[in-house]
Amino acid sequence: MSQGAAPQQPVFAVVGRVNKGKSSVIASLIERDDVKISPRPGTTTECVRYDVDQGGRLLFTVIDTPGFEDAPRALHWLQEREATAADRVALVKSFVEEFSDTDDFVQECKLLKPILEGAAILYVVNGEEPYRQNYEAEMEILRYTGRPAMALINWSESGAHVDDWENALNQYFKLVRFFDAHNVTWRERRKLLEAFQVLEPSWDEALDQALRALETEQQRRLHEVSSIITDLLVDALTYNLVVALPDSTALRFEREKLEKRFHDVLRDKEAAAHRAIARVYLHDLGDWAPETPMTFEQGDDLFSKETWNVMGLSPTTLLAITTATGAVAGGSIDAAVGMATFLTGAVLGGLGGFGFGLYELTRRFASASNVTEQAKSLLKSRKAGERVRVGPHPSLNFPFVLLGRALDHTLRVLAWAHARKQLPPTNEEEQGILKSLRAAQGRKLNKLFSKVRKSYRAVPPGLRAELRVAVDDVVGETVVASTTATE
Repeated sequence: MSQGAAPQQPVFAVVGRVNKGKSSVIASLIERDDVKISPRPGTTTECVRYDVDQGGRLLFTVIDTPGFEDAPRALHWLQEREATAADRVALVKSFVEEFSDTDDFVQECKLLKPILEGAAILYVVNGEEPYRQNYEAEMEILRYTGRPAMALINWSESGAHVDDWENALNQYFKLVRFFDAHNVTWRERRKLLEAFQVLEPSWDEALDQALRALETEQQRRLHEVSSIITDLLVDALTYNLVVALPDSTALRFEREKLEKRFHDVLRDKEAAAHRAIARVYLHDLGDWAPETPMTFEQGDDLFSKETWNVMGLSPTTLLAITTATGAVAGGSIDAAVGMATFLTGAVLGGLGGFGFGLYELTRRFASASNVTEQAKSLLKSRKAGERVRVGPHPSLNFPFVLLGRALDHTLRVLAWAHARKQLPPTNEEEQGILKSLRAAQGRKLNKLFSKVRKSYRAVPPGLRAELRVAVDDVVGETVVASTTATE
């Protein structure tokens, strides 16, 4: 490889002082939560290489550099020996060769080696802090290397100093971009790679392949998210709790406990699905759950009234789609489920003819009730006692609430920078996420939800596959709409 020539695969050296957003850029580019982020100077003392690959094929490499130790003195050494600008790259190489095996300029040598080997430069600064002249020595040394270089100004609050930074950086770097270190996502990752196609023409084909691979991976992830949401909907709509009680009178003493147990299981199913969605995007949530004591206090529980008002469909919309699909008349609210949640022995299908109001369309909790005499006549009692059941959840709005919350969670994960410890809050503009649901989509989903609920004993694979296609359609449209709105 000739001096300063670009390697076959793109390599990016990320340079910057501590606490300027450098680690956030790296974490976003490589999609890793474990990149060290520390306010202590000297955290990075060695160059750390991160290879980004897909299917065993290397796409690009990101190098976390230790930063400059004494840039003014290093620049003075270079300028003392400089004759013309044509000498600069060779001078930087001589500098590294002379001091590599010494105790002097240790950090500078480690930083400059990968750049001299062909890495492009990503220089990160904090636009919230005043621009100072002492940055100029390190920027000038980077310019001496002759490598393609982009400066990133990290800012998220006042931006009071970004103009000064931009004016200075434009004199040293071919491209200057702004970014928010706490909101660096896959979209910014794509934009950075696209920018380097201009800065390093020899990487154009390799970066084009990397961008296509990342787009393919993004689509694969969305399909995986759709599968997770589909499984959640099927599991939640078919879940029922069967217990044996000594006799029919015991129900009144066990009702509250069993209802809580039933709804807690549904909460756990949702939490597990949300954790799985985060893992699709390489985030590890550990024991995280969508509900915490704080969010419970704020009314963000799966079964809170506010949650259903914001995340589900309105009663009038529900009534419209159920009337259009004939869901109510056709028994999508199973009579035995809607009218008697706890039953002895089995679900009483076919006990139609009951009237359902808006309450039955939107009821948030599955309630326990004594078995009617009509129901008892269809059941066989067991000597060991009465077998009773709660569930599946009877509300037509319940699966829409689950879907709305899953879509909201997916958008939050997509907006989650890997350097950020906490999942970002719900975007206020995206609340009521199902309001954009097309009428045809709503009717189709409602019909499928009805079929799944009625097939609670064994959901046919074809029905699950049909629901997955419908969910995939909604997920894709939701993500595209959100991406378009933020770009």
